Amino acid sequence: MTRRAARCLSAVVLVLGALAAPASAHDHLGGGSGGAAGASNDWQSMSLEYFDANTQAITSDIAFWDDTAFVGNYNGMRSYNIADPDDPVRLADFQCYGPQNDPSVWDTSGDGQADLMVLSVDRTLIGPACGTSATATAHDNPAGWEGIRLFDVSNPAAPVQLKSIYLDCGSHTNTMYPDLARNRLVVLISSYPLRPGPTCGPVNGPAAGRDPLHGVIQTVFIPLAGNPAASAAGATEGPELPINYPGDPDNQYKPSEHGLSGPGIVDGMRACHDIAVYMPRKLVTGACAEQSQQWRIKDETGLPDTANPVWVFDQPNIDFHHSATLSWDGKITNIIDESFGSGCPTVTPGVGQTGRMFFLDTGSGSRLSQFMIRRNHKKEELDYCSAHLGNVVPSSNRYLLVNAWYTGGVDVIDFSNPRAPKEVAYYDVDGDEWSGYWYEQNGTSNTGPLNVFGTHGVEHVAGGPPHNAGARGFEAFLADVAANRSTLDHLNPQVQERAFQTTIDRKAQTARASRTARASTARSSGRVNRRAALNRLAP
Repeated sequence: MTRRAARCLSAVVLVLGALAAPASAHDHLGGGSGGAAGASNDWQSMSLEYFDANTQAITSDIAFWDDTAFVGNYNGMRSYNIADPDDPVRLADFQCYGPQNDPSVWDTSGDGQADLMVLSVDRTLIGPACGTSATATAHDNPAGWEGIRLFDVSNPAAPVQLKSIYLDCGSHTNTMYPDLARNRLVVLISSYPLRPGPTCGPVNGPAAGRDPLHGVIQTVFIPLAGNPAASAAGATEGPELPINYPGDPDNQYKPSEHGLSGPGIVDGMRACHDIAVYMPRKLVTGACAEQSQQWRIKDETGLPDTANPVWVFDQPNIDFHHSATLSWDGKITNIIDESFGSGCPTVTPGVGQTGRMFFLDTGSGSRLSQFMIRRNHKKEELDYCSAHLGNVVPSSNRYLLVNAWYTGGVDVIDFSNPRAPKEVAYYDVDGDEWSGYWYEQNGTSNTGPLNVFGTHGVEHVAGGPPHNAGARGFEAFLADVAANRSTLDHLNPQVQERAFQTTIDRKAQTARASRTARASTARSSGRVNRRAALNRLAP
């Protein structure tokens, strides 16, 4: 079916069809004609074109290279041919248990195709190899393993494990960027001791010479050796980069202050959850639980100078500094708070309205606005509308952000006026998205609706039967939002390798915030769901 095909189903038929659809379901599953203008309580100017259900494992993050999407899930990775963005074709369902299995990919041979993949593992396993040793064991088992795995994905239909690297506190997420001056890849490892690990946290950490709060970003260097096997063979741990919270009274993040406590939860950390790299200006932004910070990459080392933040951002109604991204001209920084609360909008008792996103001036770190979805959201049994993961469209005439909101679905936000961002498209039919990303590869039409890809099924899978039957896994959308935009030959969403200038009306940039950008009275007192929070943050 082409992106211009016209078919619109009712919301009732949509939900029933989605639950019963085969793995290659498409046929415009809702939202109108090819993302055509229109709206209901569940969608506006956005259509679901395809999904590949995964009812057995939470589907997590995505990396893109040319016509291939590499989609992580807690049980492994699925790869897809996305040459036709409306109708992807699954290439592999590779089994290798290791939550979250967040992927990054690279072309080590220079032939234009990804051939090396890094997957993050933040769960103590019996051993690092895929197969029988990829089995969970006690979190603090001193003989256990967690860290990163490296794979040959020259044939994306048949990944081959090459190497593994143990890392203290494992690897919750990874951010991999090229350091071509040193002919290598740098992998920044984000992790933290929300649960104890083999050499992580207060249980086993001190005996292994580790700070019980963790207190570092670990690094891995991968040489660009001309092929994936040689590159993986030379991969080694690099220096550890210190993390502190300037101005914070106790220099640590305590989950109990946000309602998250109980057996097996470590109540104290100093670490980062996710890191964004903007290479044109050598800027690195860390979402580090208690604070967000921006650093510069030092010419001498090729690494972020975490000991000397350019700026620090925090405010009282943030539960957990989760992720960050920048506009493609580098002027605006987006920071996301992951809520420990519940409801739509999310509220955390004792903290307030949480789960928002914040737009900052990149130069100063000053807050320009905050944003939370305010549409008429249909309440779900497992209801949790926190901001989570997204990226910015490389557009020359508008600032557009694609983002996932868990049970709030996936949307497109226009922040051309960063003091008054507004939602211009969304898809929230049985929403449960972990990630939502724009990606349009070279050779793809960059006129008409935006191509958006997402992952779905966090609360569905975690909730078990019968909820998991509705987990859609990997998704492809069309968003009917006009923008003069570029295409890319690859995208690891946490890394922006190029700059694209955006011309925005200066009057719009300096306008006062609209009412939609301001916080409104919460409709729920909220509660902290300990099990759900751990499924997302410390599997």
